[in-house]
Amino acid sequence: MGVPYLRGNGTSATEQARQSAVLKVVETGPSNAENGTTRFRPARVTNEEQRPREHLSRDEVLTLCKAARRNRHGTRDAAAIWLAFNHGLRVSELCGLRWQDIQWQERRIMVRRLKGSQSGEHPLTEQDKRFLGPLRQAGLRPSDRVFGMEPAAFRRMLYRLKLPPELAALKPHPHMLRHACGFDLVGRADLQARAAFMGHKRLENTVRYSKLAPEQFEGLRP
Repeated sequence: MGVPYLRGNGTSATEQARQSAVLKVVETGPSNAENGTTRFRPARVTNEEQRPREHLSRDEVLTLCKAARRNRHGTRDAAAIWLAFNHGLRVSELCGLRWQDIQWQERRIMVRRLKGSQSGEHPLTEQDKRFLGPLRQAGLRPSDRVFGMEPAAFRRMLYRLKLPPELAALKPHPHMLRHACGFDLVGRADLQARAAFMGHKRLENTVRYSKLAPEQFEGLRP
C-alpha cells in the first residue's frame, strides 16, 4: 500500500482564508456609557443612608395605627401594626399568627419565633384585646390566621400609609416595629427578661437597644 500524498504547502488558499475568518477577533461595541448595552448593578443603599434611624417610638407606632384605621381594612391593619410592635414580631411571625395561639380567657398569646429565636408565651394585654376584639367573629376556626395577609401585603400597607412628613421621612418598614419593641422595653425590665421577651438567644442582640436609649444615662451626672 502506497503512502498518501502530502501537499507541500499544507492547506490551500481557500482553506487559509476560512481559517483566518474563524480566528478573526470580533471587536465589541462601546461600553454602557456610549450605547447602553452593558448593565451595571447599582450600589446598595444602606439603611443608615435611607433613614436617620431604624426604630420607632411608641407614639410613632400609635400614629401608624391611627393612619392605618383609614384603610379599607383599617381595623385589621391597625391591629396588625400594634401586635407587631407590642410583641416584637417579625413580619413572618405576625402573618403566621393563628387564633389558636391566642388564649383570650387566660390572657396569653403564644409567640412562635422564627430564624432560630426562642418561642414562648406573652401576656395578652388589655390594649391587645381592644385591637383584636373587633376581629373576633363567629365561624372562625382555631387554625385560621388572625390577619389573613402575606408579609408582602403588610409591607405594602405600611408603605402606602398617609403619614406626617417627619414620620414619612423614616420610610417605615415591618422590622422597624420589632426594633420599636426592643427600644420600648429598655427601662421596663432587666436585660435577661428583655432578651427572653424578644426571643434573643444572644444577649448582644438585646444590648444594642440599650445603646439607643438616652434614658440609660439619666442619673449618671449631677
